[in-house]
Amino acid sequence: MLRNMRFQNRPLNPVNMALLIQANRAMAGGKPGEAAPLFAQLAQHMEANQHPRRAGIFHAMAANASADSNSEQVALEHARAALQAFLQYQMNQRASMFYTNITRKMNEHGMKGSADQLEKEFGGQVRKLPAAPAAGAAQHHGVLPTNCTKCGAPIHGNEANWVDENTIECEYCGVLIRSGQ
Repeated sequence: MLRNMRFQNRPLNPVNMALLIQANRAMAGGKPGEAAPLFAQLAQHMEANQHPRRAGIFHAMAANASADSNSEQVALEHARAALQAFLQYQMNQRASMFYTNITRKMNEHGMKGSADQLEKEFGGQVRKLPAAPAAGAAQHHGVLPTNCTKCGAPIHGNEANWVDENTIECEYCGVLIRSGQ
């Protein structure tokens, strides 16, 4: 049985859940400028309540939403915070994927200076991370929904927190989701 205790029994409180749902709806509605400060607020709440891994995830979401809304300095600030958390807590695959995606996005949005700054600060560390397991090496657990059934956050099976062979825990809100077998 695969157990991951990082988030177990720690669902988001109702206030944070409402913020997350509102932020995800703003993103889905093409309003990243509205979502970015909500994700930032969630990151601050997670830091204040000693949930640093979740804080890193929300910083990453704030960075992406800020980059999408052309808020370069805010995107850089949250990207730094996310990468620091991912590296500190050995969230290696997430660090590597986020670094690649946010620097690409920054370059695409004309934020080359910020992308270059992240390269200077984190590029060497990210390149030294162990390689992610090969796709064929992963155990097949069944089909997952693309979004959490409670908060609407995206679900990525290769990064999911598997509680058992058929159940993941949403890393944003803590709800348990069974895969279709």
